[in-house]
Amino acid sequence: MTTPPEPAPTPPADAALGARVSAIEGKLDRVLGFLDKTPDAPAVPAEPERPEVNIADEIRRQLEERDARKPAAPAEPAAPKPAELAEKVPEPVARRVEKIMGWAE
Repeated sequence: MTTPPEPAPTPPADAALGARVSAIEGKLDRVLGFLDKTPDAPAVPAEPERPEVNIADEIRRQLEERDARKPAAPAEPAAPKPAELAEKVPEPVARRVEKIMGWAE
């Protein structure tokens, strides 16, 4: 069988409880004292900090530089050459035997 559970610890006596409460009150007063104080002025850095860079502005600047380097596109596409427009006569289809034998080009 299992062993019975141990009895719950008895709460501390009133005198010990009072001492604990007064210790907690003292700590609480110190914490609240810190919160009531005004914060110290921030120290002046020896070197000036770099200005903040806005990521969106940086991306826009890089895109503008890329577009400036790209050559201007022609207004209209070039007209096709007359030779390309001429109708071509279809070549005769090679026979299957010629393809297999490797005679067809």
